[in-house]
Amino acid sequence: MPASDDTQTSRVALLDALAEGVMVRQGNRVLFANEPLRQLLGFDGTVAELCNEPLATWIHEADRALVEENYRLRMGGGDAPENYEFRLRRADGEARWVNCRANVVDWQGEPAIVACVYDITDRMQAAEARQNSEHLFHNVFRLTPEVMILSNLRDGRILDVNPAFLNVFGRRRDDVIGQTSHMLGIWADPTFLSRFVEELKMNASMTDVPTTVRTRGNLIRHFRLFAQKIEQGSEQLLLLIGRDVTEDLVQAQELQRSRDTAELANRAKSEFLANMSHELRTPLNAILGFAEILQDQMLGSIGNPRYAEYARDIHESGTHLLSIINDILDLSKVEAGRLEAYLTWIDPLEALEMCVTLVQQRAFEAGLTLEHRFDNSVLLEADERLIKQITLNLLSNSIKFTEPGGKVTVGLEKTAPGGLCLSVTDTGIGMTAEEIKIAKRPFGQVDSSLSRRHEGSGLGLPLISAFAEKLSATMTIDSQPSVGTRVSIVFPPFKVKLKGED
Repeated sequence: MPASDDTQTSRVALLDALAEGVMVRQGNRVLFANEPLRQLLGFDGTVAELCNEPLATWIHEADRALVEENYRLRMGGGDAPENYEFRLRRADGEARWVNCRANVVDWQGEPAIVACVYDITDRMQAAEARQNSEHLFHNVFRLTPEVMILSNLRDGRILDVNPAFLNVFGRRRDDVIGQTSHMLGIWADPTFLSRFVEELKMNASMTDVPTTVRTRGNLIRHFRLFAQKIEQGSEQLLLLIGRDVTEDLVQAQELQRSRDTAELANRAKSEFLANMSHELRTPLNAILGFAEILQDQMLGSIGNPRYAEYARDIHESGTHLLSIINDILDLSKVEAGRLEAYLTWIDPLEALEMCVTLVQQRAFEAGLTLEHRFDNSVLLEADERLIKQITLNLLSNSIKFTEPGGKVTVGLEKTAPGGLCLSVTDTGIGMTAEEIKIAKRPFGQVDSSLSRRHEGSGLGLPLISAFAEKLSATMTIDSQPSVGTRVSIVFPPFKVKLKGED
Protein backbone atom coordinates (compact mmCIF):
# COMPACT_ATOMS: atom_id res chain seq x y z
CA MET A 1 0.00 0.00 0.00
CA PRO A 2 1.58 3.33 -1.04
CA ALA A 3 2.72 5.60 1.73
CA SER A 4 0.61 8.67 2.42
CA ASP A 5 1.99 12.13 1.52
CA ASP A 6 2.46 12.91 5.21
CA THR A 7 4.42 9.72 5.73
CA GLN A 8 6.54 10.40 2.65
CA THR A 9 7.26 13.94 3.84
CA SER A 10 8.24 12.68 7.25
CA ARG A 11 10.63 10.16 5.76
CA VAL A 12 12.28 12.82 3.61
CA ALA A 13 12.59 15.12 6.63
CA LEU A 14 14.17 12.27 8.58
CA LEU A 15 16.73 11.61 5.83
CA ASP A 16 17.48 15.33 5.58
CA ALA A 17 18.28 15.37 9.30
CA LEU A 18 21.05 12.79 8.91
CA ALA A 19 24.71 13.78 8.94
CA GLU A 20 25.31 11.55 5.93
CA GLY A 21 24.45 12.14 2.34
CA VAL A 22 21.90 9.63 0.98
CA MET A 23 21.37 8.81 -2.68
CA VAL A 24 19.31 6.25 -4.59
CA ARG A 25 20.51 5.42 -8.10
CA GLN A 26 19.59 3.31 -11.07
CA GLY A 27 22.27 3.29 -13.69
CA ASN A 28 23.41 6.87 -14.25
CA ARG A 29 20.15 8.34 -12.87
CA VAL A 30 19.78 9.75 -9.40
CA LEU A 31 16.30 8.78 -8.15
CA PHE A 32 16.60 10.42 -4.74
CA ALA A 33 19.03 12.61 -2.85
CA ASN A 34 18.80 14.22 0.58
CA GLU A 35 19.75 17.73 1.66
CA PRO A 36 23.11 16.76 3.28
CA LEU A 37 24.21 15.27 -0.08
CA ARG A 38 23.30 18.51 -1.88
CA GLN A 39 25.38 20.46 0.64
CA LEU A 40 28.26 18.00 0.36
CA LEU A 41 28.30 18.45 -3.42
CA GLY A 42 28.02 22.24 -3.10
CA PHE A 43 25.11 22.25 -5.55
CA ASP A 44 23.34 25.62 -5.79
CA GLY A 45 19.98 24.26 -6.99
CA THR A 46 17.33 22.26 -5.19
CA VAL A 47 17.47 18.57 -4.36
CA ALA A 48 15.00 17.92 -7.17
CA GLU A 49 17.28 19.72 -9.64
CA LEU A 50 20.23 17.70 -8.32
CA CYS A 51 18.37 14.49 -9.21
CA ASN A 52 18.16 15.65 -12.83
CA GLU A 53 21.96 15.77 -13.12
CA PRO A 54 23.79 12.67 -14.43
CA LEU A 55 25.45 10.73 -11.60
CA ALA A 56 28.82 10.65 -13.42
CA THR A 57 29.00 14.45 -13.01
CA TRP A 58 29.59 13.99 -9.27
CA ILE A 59 32.04 11.07 -9.32
CA HIS A 60 35.76 11.90 -9.51
CA GLU A 61 37.04 10.83 -12.92
CA ALA A 62 39.79 8.72 -11.36
CA ASP A 63 37.28 6.77 -9.24
CA ARG A 64 34.40 6.25 -11.73
CA ALA A 65 35.58 2.80 -12.76
CA LEU A 66 35.73 1.66 -9.11
CA VAL A 67 32.23 3.00 -8.34
CA GLU A 68 30.74 1.47 -11.49
CA GLU A 69 32.37 -1.91 -10.86
CA ASN A 70 30.96 -2.02 -7.31
CA TYR A 71 27.53 -1.00 -8.67
CA ARG A 72 27.63 -3.77 -11.29
CA LEU A 73 28.66 -6.41 -8.77
CA ARG A 74 26.02 -5.35 -6.24
CA MET A 75 23.19 -5.20 -8.78
CA GLY A 76 24.25 -8.58 -10.18
CA GLY A 77 24.37 -10.22 -6.77
CA GLY A 78 28.17 -10.43 -6.78
CA ASP A 79 30.62 -10.01 -3.91
CA ALA A 80 30.77 -6.20 -3.67
CA PRO A 81 32.32 -4.53 -0.61
CA GLU A 82 29.84 -3.17 1.91
CA ASN A 83 32.06 -0.14 2.61
CA TYR A 84 34.56 1.52 0.32
CA GLU A 85 36.10 4.94 -0.24
CA PHE A 86 36.18 7.17 -3.29
CA ARG A 87 36.16 10.84 -4.24
CA LEU A 88 33.25 13.04 -5.19
CA ARG A 89 33.66 16.05 -7.45
CA ARG A 90 31.85 19.10 -6.03
CA ALA A 91 30.14 21.71 -8.17
CA ASP A 92 33.09 24.08 -7.65
CA GLY A 93 35.54 21.38 -8.82
CA GLU A 94 36.91 20.49 -5.37
CA ALA A 95 37.47 16.79 -4.69
CA ARG A 96 36.11 15.38 -1.42
CA TRP A 97 36.81 11.91 -0.05
CA VAL A 98 33.76 9.95 1.16
CA ASN A 99 33.16 6.61 2.83
CA CYS A 100 30.29 4.82 1.08
CA ARG A 101 27.93 2.12 2.45
CA ALA A 102 25.63 0.73 -0.24
CA ASN A 103 22.85 -1.87 -0.49
CA VAL A 104 20.28 -3.06 -3.03
CA VAL A 105 16.72 -1.88 -2.33
CA ASP A 106 13.35 -2.15 -4.05
CA TRP A 107 12.43 1.25 -5.44
CA GLN A 108 8.91 1.39 -6.81
CA GLY A 109 9.09 -2.22 -7.86
CA GLU A 110 12.54 -2.01 -9.44
CA PRO A 111 15.96 -2.82 -7.90
CA ALA A 112 18.09 0.21 -7.11
CA ILE A 113 21.14 1.05 -5.02
CA VAL A 114 20.88 3.19 -1.92
CA ALA A 115 24.24 4.68 -0.90
CA CYS A 116 25.11 6.57 2.28
CA VAL A 117 28.23 8.71 1.95
CA TYR A 118 30.15 10.38 4.78
CA ASP A 119 32.77 13.08 4.24
CA ILE A 120 36.20 11.77 5.37
CA THR A 121 38.36 14.32 3.54
CA ASP A 122 40.02 15.63 6.72
CA ARG A 123 40.87 12.11 7.83
CA MET A 124 42.27 11.19 4.41
CA GLN A 125 44.33 14.38 4.23
CA ALA A 126 45.72 13.72 7.70
CA ALA A 127 46.56 10.16 6.71
CA GLU A 128 48.21 11.39 3.50
CA ALA A 129 50.21 13.99 5.43
CA ARG A 130 51.26 11.32 7.91
CA GLN A 131 52.22 8.98 5.08
CA ASN A 132 54.22 11.74 3.35
CA SER A 133 55.92 12.57 6.63
CA GLU A 134 56.78 8.94 7.22
CA HIS A 135 58.05 8.64 3.65
CA LEU A 136 60.18 11.77 4.07
CA PHE A 137 61.52 10.52 7.41
CA HIS A 138 62.31 7.16 5.81
CA ASN A 139 64.22 8.86 2.97
CA VAL A 140 66.12 11.16 5.35
CA PHE A 141 66.81 8.22 7.65
CA ARG A 142 68.11 6.15 4.75
CA LEU A 143 70.06 8.77 2.80
CA THR A 144 71.60 11.05 5.45
CA PRO A 145 75.37 10.65 5.89
CA GLU A 146 75.00 11.09 9.67
CA VAL A 147 74.67 8.00 11.85
CA MET A 148 71.05 7.48 13.00
CA ILE A 149 69.69 5.09 15.64
CA LEU A 150 66.01 4.69 16.59
CA SER A 151 65.53 2.82 19.85
CA ASN A 152 63.04 2.22 22.64
CA LEU A 153 63.78 4.66 25.43
CA ARG A 154 62.48 2.28 28.09
CA ASP A 155 64.79 -0.70 27.47
CA GLY A 156 67.23 0.71 24.90
CA ARG A 157 66.40 -1.93 22.26
CA ILE A 158 67.30 -0.75 18.78
CA LEU A 159 64.32 -0.56 16.43
CA ASP A 160 66.09 0.74 13.34
CA VAL A 161 69.44 2.08 12.11
CA ASN A 162 70.35 3.73 8.84
CA PRO A 163 72.96 2.54 6.29
CA ALA A 164 75.46 5.12 7.56
CA PHE A 165 75.42 3.40 10.99
CA LEU A 166 76.03 -0.01 9.43
CA ASN A 167 78.89 1.38 7.35
CA VAL A 168 80.59 3.24 10.21
CA PHE A 169 80.36 0.38 12.70
CA GLY A 170 80.82 -2.46 10.21
CA ARG A 171 77.63 -4.28 11.23
CA ARG A 172 74.85 -6.19 9.50
CA ARG A 173 71.29 -5.04 10.03
CA ASP A 174 70.14 -8.40 11.42
CA ASP A 175 72.91 -8.25 14.05
CA VAL A 176 71.79 -4.83 15.25
CA ILE A 177 67.97 -4.79 15.41
CA GLY A 178 66.75 -5.86 18.85
CA GLN A 179 70.13 -5.29 20.49
CA THR A 180 71.11 -2.32 22.66
CA SER A 181 73.94 0.04 21.84
CA HIS A 182 75.57 -1.07 25.09
CA MET A 183 75.45 -4.70 23.91
CA LEU A 184 77.05 -3.68 20.63
CA GLY A 185 79.84 -1.92 22.54
CA ILE A 186 79.82 1.18 20.36
CA TRP A 187 80.52 3.64 23.20
CA ALA A 188 84.17 4.18 24.13
CA ASP A 189 82.95 5.12 27.61
CA PRO A 190 80.50 2.37 28.73
CA THR A 191 78.86 4.71 31.25
CA PHE A 192 78.12 7.43 28.69
CA LEU A 193 74.71 6.24 27.49
CA SER A 194 73.19 5.79 30.97
CA ARG A 195 74.33 9.29 31.99
CA PHE A 196 73.09 10.67 28.68
CA VAL A 197 69.62 9.07 29.02
CA GLU A 198 69.25 10.29 32.60
CA GLU A 199 69.91 13.84 31.47
CA LEU A 200 67.57 13.41 28.51
CA LYS A 201 64.70 12.49 30.83
CA MET A 202 64.61 16.13 31.95
CA ASN A 203 64.65 17.48 28.37
CA ALA A 204 62.77 16.70 25.19
CA SER A 205 65.97 17.00 23.17
CA MET A 206 69.71 17.54 23.46
CA THR A 207 72.09 18.95 20.88
CA ASP A 208 75.82 19.02 20.15
CA VAL A 209 76.77 16.51 22.85
CA PRO A 210 80.42 15.37 22.48
CA THR A 211 81.24 11.67 22.83
CA THR A 212 83.64 9.02 21.54
CA VAL A 213 82.63 5.75 19.87
CA ARG A 214 84.31 2.54 18.76
CA THR A 215 83.89 2.07 15.02
CA ARG A 216 84.86 -0.79 12.74
CA GLY A 217 88.36 -2.04 13.42
CA ASN A 218 87.99 -0.87 17.05
CA LEU A 219 88.97 2.65 16.04
CA ILE A 220 88.10 5.52 18.38
CA ARG A 221 86.24 8.35 16.65
CA HIS A 222 84.88 11.63 18.00
CA PHE A 223 81.17 12.30 17.49
CA ARG A 224 78.67 15.07 18.22
CA LEU A 225 75.21 13.78 19.12
CA PHE A 226 71.70 15.14 18.65
CA ALA A 227 68.93 13.36 20.62
CA GLN A 228 65.16 13.69 20.34
CA LYS A 229 62.42 11.91 22.30
CA ILE A 230 59.53 10.76 20.10
CA GLU A 231 56.09 9.81 21.43
CA GLN A 232 54.53 6.83 19.62
CA GLY A 233 51.34 5.75 21.32
CA SER A 234 52.21 4.69 24.84
CA GLU A 235 55.87 4.18 23.98
CA GLN A 236 58.70 6.69 24.09
CA LEU A 237 61.31 6.34 21.38
CA LEU A 238 64.77 7.85 21.21
CA LEU A 239 66.23 9.14 17.96
CA LEU A 240 70.00 9.57 18.07
CA ILE A 241 71.83 11.37 15.27
CA GLY A 242 75.62 11.35 15.35
CA ARG A 243 78.07 13.33 13.23
CA ASP A 244 81.70 12.27 12.96
CA VAL A 245 83.80 15.34 13.86
CA THR A 246 87.16 13.56 14.17
CA GLU A 247 88.62 15.22 11.08
CA ASP A 248 87.27 18.60 12.18
CA LEU A 249 89.01 18.23 15.55
CA VAL A 250 92.26 17.15 13.90
CA GLN A 251 92.14 20.15 11.55
CA ALA A 252 91.31 22.49 14.44
CA GLN A 253 94.27 21.14 16.43
CA GLU A 254 96.58 21.50 13.43
CA LEU A 255 95.31 25.04 12.84
CA GLN A 256 95.91 25.91 16.48
CA ARG A 257 99.43 24.47 16.30
CA SER A 258 100.05 26.52 13.15
CA ARG A 259 98.75 29.64 14.87
CA ASP A 260 100.91 28.98 17.91
CA THR A 261 103.95 28.43 15.67
CA ALA A 262 103.22 31.60 13.67
CA GLU A 263 102.65 33.60 16.85
CA LEU A 264 105.90 32.30 18.32
CA ALA A 265 107.77 33.13 15.12
CA ASN A 266 106.20 36.60 14.98
CA ARG A 267 107.07 37.23 18.62
CA ALA A 268 110.64 36.06 18.01
CA LYS A 269 110.84 38.38 14.98
CA SER A 270 109.52 41.31 16.98
CA GLU A 271 111.86 40.65 19.86
CA PHE A 272 114.79 40.31 17.45
CA LEU A 273 114.03 43.66 15.80
CA ALA A 274 113.48 45.31 19.17
CA ASN A 275 116.85 44.00 20.33
CA MET A 276 118.50 45.21 17.11
CA SER A 277 117.69 48.84 17.91
CA HIS A 278 121.23 49.73 18.95
CA GLU A 279 122.90 47.63 16.23
CA LEU A 280 120.83 49.26 13.46
CA ARG A 281 120.77 52.84 14.68
CA THR A 282 124.45 53.25 15.72
CA PRO A 283 126.08 52.73 12.28
CA LEU A 284 123.33 54.72 10.58
CA ASN A 285 123.82 57.65 12.95
CA ALA A 286 127.54 57.51 12.18
CA ILE A 287 126.77 57.65 8.44
CA LEU A 288 124.49 60.63 8.97
CA GLY A 289 127.07 62.40 11.12
CA PHE A 290 129.91 61.98 8.60
CA ALA A 291 127.58 62.94 5.72
CA GLU A 292 126.70 66.12 7.59
CA ILE A 293 130.41 66.94 8.16
CA LEU A 294 131.09 66.48 4.44
CA GLN A 295 128.00 68.40 3.44
CA ASP A 296 128.87 71.41 5.63
CA GLN A 297 132.63 71.06 4.84
CA MET A 298 133.41 71.41 8.55
CA LEU A 299 137.01 70.24 8.10
CA GLY A 300 137.70 72.36 5.06
CA SER A 301 136.76 72.61 1.42
CA ILE A 302 136.34 69.35 -0.44
CA GLY A 303 136.94 70.91 -3.81
CA ASN A 304 134.46 69.54 -6.28
CA PRO A 305 130.97 70.85 -5.35
CA ARG A 306 129.43 67.60 -6.56
CA TYR A 307 130.91 65.88 -3.49
CA ALA A 308 128.87 68.20 -1.26
CA GLU A 309 125.80 67.38 -3.33
CA TYR A 310 126.47 63.65 -2.92
CA ALA A 311 126.93 64.11 0.83
CA ARG A 312 123.58 65.92 1.00
CA ASP A 313 121.90 63.03 -0.87
CA ILE A 314 123.51 60.54 1.54
CA HIS A 315 122.25 62.55 4.51
CA GLU A 316 118.69 62.82 3.15
CA SER A 317 118.52 59.13 2.22
CA GLY A 318 119.98 58.11 5.56
CA THR A 319 117.51 60.29 7.43
CA HIS A 320 114.63 58.72 5.51
CA LEU A 321 116.01 55.24 6.20
CA LEU A 322 116.42 56.02 9.90
CA SER A 323 112.80 57.17 10.04
CA ILE A 324 111.64 53.87 8.53
CA ILE A 325 113.85 51.85 10.88
CA ASN A 326 112.52 53.79 13.86
CA ASP A 327 108.94 53.03 12.78
CA ILE A 328 109.69 49.32 12.33
CA LEU A 329 111.45 49.13 15.68
CA ASP A 330 108.60 50.95 17.40
CA LEU A 331 106.06 48.54 15.89
CA SER A 332 108.24 45.60 16.91
CA LYS A 333 108.21 46.88 20.48
CA VAL A 334 104.42 47.09 20.33
CA GLU A 335 104.10 43.53 18.99
CA ALA A 336 106.62 42.21 21.49
CA GLY A 337 104.75 43.91 24.33
CA ARG A 338 107.81 46.02 25.15
CA LEU A 339 106.34 49.45 24.41
CA GLU A 340 106.53 51.40 27.65
CA ALA A 341 104.65 54.52 28.64
CA TYR A 342 105.85 56.72 31.50
CA LEU A 343 102.66 58.42 32.59
CA THR A 344 102.81 61.80 34.31
CA TRP A 345 100.57 64.85 34.37
CA ILE A 346 101.86 67.09 31.57
CA ASP A 347 100.89 70.33 29.91
CA PRO A 348 100.24 69.03 26.36
CA LEU A 349 100.73 72.49 24.83
CA GLU A 350 104.50 72.32 25.26
CA ALA A 351 104.74 69.09 23.26
CA LEU A 352 102.25 70.22 20.61
CA GLU A 353 103.90 73.61 20.03
CA MET A 354 107.27 71.92 19.62
CA CYS A 355 105.77 69.56 17.00
CA VAL A 356 104.24 72.49 15.10
CA THR A 357 107.62 74.25 15.11
CA LEU A 358 109.39 71.12 13.79
CA VAL A 359 107.08 70.72 10.77
CA GLN A 360 106.51 74.41 10.01
CA GLN A 361 109.34 74.67 7.49
CA ARG A 362 108.22 71.46 5.76
CA ALA A 363 104.65 72.80 5.47
CA PHE A 364 105.96 76.11 4.07
CA GLU A 365 108.06 74.28 1.46
CA ALA A 366 105.00 72.22 0.50
CA GLY A 367 102.94 75.38 -0.04
CA LEU A 368 100.56 74.65 2.83
CA THR A 369 98.93 76.75 5.54
CA LEU A 370 99.60 75.34 9.02
CA GLU A 371 97.17 76.38 11.76
CA HIS A 372 96.62 75.35 15.36
CA ARG A 373 93.88 75.79 17.97
CA PHE A 374 94.82 74.71 21.47
CA ASP A 375 92.83 74.73 24.71
CA ASN A 376 95.39 75.90 27.28
CA SER A 377 93.32 75.11 30.38
CA VAL A 378 93.95 71.38 30.73
CA LEU A 379 96.53 68.92 31.93
CA LEU A 380 96.82 65.42 30.53
CA GLU A 381 98.07 62.21 32.13
CA ALA A 382 100.25 60.83 29.36
CA ASP A 383 103.77 60.06 28.18
CA GLU A 384 105.12 63.26 26.60
CA ARG A 385 107.34 61.26 24.23
CA LEU A 386 104.34 59.32 22.84
CA ILE A 387 102.26 62.51 22.55
CA LYS A 388 105.04 64.02 20.42
CA GLN A 389 105.31 60.89 18.25
CA ILE A 390 101.55 60.80 17.71
CA THR A 391 101.39 64.47 16.78
CA LEU A 392 104.46 64.42 14.53
CA ASN A 393 103.19 61.33 12.68
CA LEU A 394 99.76 62.90 12.16
CA LEU A 395 101.24 66.20 10.97
CA SER A 396 103.73 64.45 8.69
CA ASN A 397 100.94 62.39 7.08
CA SER A 398 98.75 65.46 6.54
CA ILE A 399 101.60 67.49 5.00
CA LYS A 400 102.59 64.52 2.87
CA PHE A 401 99.10 63.94 1.43
CA THR A 402 97.94 67.55 0.99
CA GLU A 403 98.62 69.31 -2.27
CA PRO A 404 99.99 72.89 -2.50
CA GLY A 405 97.46 75.54 -1.49
CA GLY A 406 95.86 73.25 1.10
CA LYS A 407 95.59 73.63 4.85
CA VAL A 408 96.56 71.53 7.86
CA THR A 409 95.07 72.25 11.29
CA VAL A 410 96.09 70.71 14.59
CA GLY A 411 93.67 71.11 17.49
CA LEU A 412 93.32 70.32 21.17
CA GLU A 413 89.86 70.71 22.66
CA LYS A 414 87.74 69.36 25.50
CA THR A 415 84.97 66.86 24.67
CA ALA A 416 81.42 66.93 26.06
CA PRO A 417 81.92 64.04 28.53
CA GLY A 418 84.95 65.80 30.01
CA GLY A 419 87.62 64.14 27.92
CA LEU A 420 90.16 65.64 25.54
CA CYS A 421 90.51 65.39 21.76
CA LEU A 422 93.80 65.85 19.92
CA SER A 423 93.06 66.16 16.20
CA VAL A 424 94.82 66.88 12.92
CA THR A 425 92.66 67.95 9.98
CA ASP A 426 93.78 68.47 6.40
CA THR A 427 92.31 69.34 3.02
CA GLY A 428 94.29 66.57 1.33
CA ILE A 429 93.41 63.74 -1.02
CA GLY A 430 91.27 61.90 1.55
CA MET A 431 90.44 58.20 1.63
CA THR A 432 87.50 55.87 1.07
CA ALA A 433 86.31 53.52 3.83
CA GLU A 434 88.19 50.66 2.16
CA GLU A 435 91.37 52.71 1.89
CA ILE A 436 91.13 53.58 5.60
CA LYS A 437 91.10 49.85 6.39
CA ILE A 438 94.26 49.40 4.31
CA ALA A 439 96.00 52.39 5.90
CA LYS A 440 95.30 51.10 9.42
CA ARG A 441 97.04 47.79 8.69
CA PRO A 442 100.79 47.51 9.36
CA PHE A 443 102.73 48.19 6.12
CA GLY A 444 99.46 49.02 4.38
CA GLN A 445 99.83 51.77 1.79
CA VAL A 446 97.00 53.36 -0.15
CA ASP A 447 98.00 53.41 -3.78
CA SER A 448 97.66 56.98 -5.07
CA SER A 449 99.78 59.20 -7.27
CA LEU A 450 100.51 61.51 -4.34
CA SER A 451 101.51 58.72 -1.95
CA ARG A 452 103.77 57.18 -4.59
CA ARG A 453 105.69 60.49 -4.71
CA HIS A 454 106.27 60.26 -0.95
CA GLU A 455 107.36 56.75 -0.08
CA GLY A 456 106.98 55.62 3.52
CA SER A 457 106.92 52.53 5.68
CA GLY A 458 103.13 52.29 5.89
CA LEU A 459 103.38 52.21 9.68
CA GLY A 460 102.18 55.72 10.56
CA LEU A 461 98.55 55.04 11.43
CA PRO A 462 99.16 51.58 13.00
CA LEU A 463 101.78 53.15 15.29
CA ILE A 464 99.52 56.09 16.16
CA SER A 465 96.75 53.63 17.04
CA ALA A 466 99.14 51.55 19.21
CA PHE A 467 100.51 54.65 20.98
CA ALA A 468 96.97 55.94 21.60
CA GLU A 469 95.89 52.59 23.03
CA LYS A 470 98.91 52.64 25.36
CA LEU A 471 97.66 56.00 26.65
CA SER A 472 94.06 54.67 27.11
CA ALA A 473 92.92 56.81 24.16
CA THR A 474 91.09 55.84 20.97
CA MET A 475 91.83 56.80 17.38
CA THR A 476 89.07 57.64 14.89
CA ILE A 477 89.43 58.58 11.23
CA ASP A 478 86.92 60.64 9.23
CA SER A 479 87.89 61.01 5.61
CA GLN A 480 86.37 61.73 2.22
CA PRO A 481 88.19 61.52 -1.13
CA SER A 482 89.14 64.92 -2.57
CA VAL A 483 87.82 66.65 0.58
CA GLY A 484 90.28 65.78 3.33
CA THR A 485 90.93 63.76 6.47
CA ARG A 486 90.49 64.29 10.20
CA VAL A 487 92.25 61.95 12.63
CA SER A 488 91.18 62.29 16.26
CA ILE A 489 92.86 60.92 19.37
CA VAL A 490 90.27 61.00 22.17
CA PHE A 491 91.37 60.70 25.80
CA PRO A 492 88.84 59.62 28.46
CA PRO A 493 87.82 61.99 31.28
CA PHE A 494 89.92 60.25 33.92
CA LYS A 495 93.03 61.23 31.95
CA VAL A 496 92.16 64.94 31.93
CA LYS A 497 92.00 67.66 34.58
CA LEU A 498 91.93 71.43 34.59
CA LYS A 499 95.05 73.40 35.48
CA GLY A 500 95.04 74.37 39.12
CA GLU A 501 93.07 71.28 40.25
CA ASP A 502 94.64 69.09 42.92
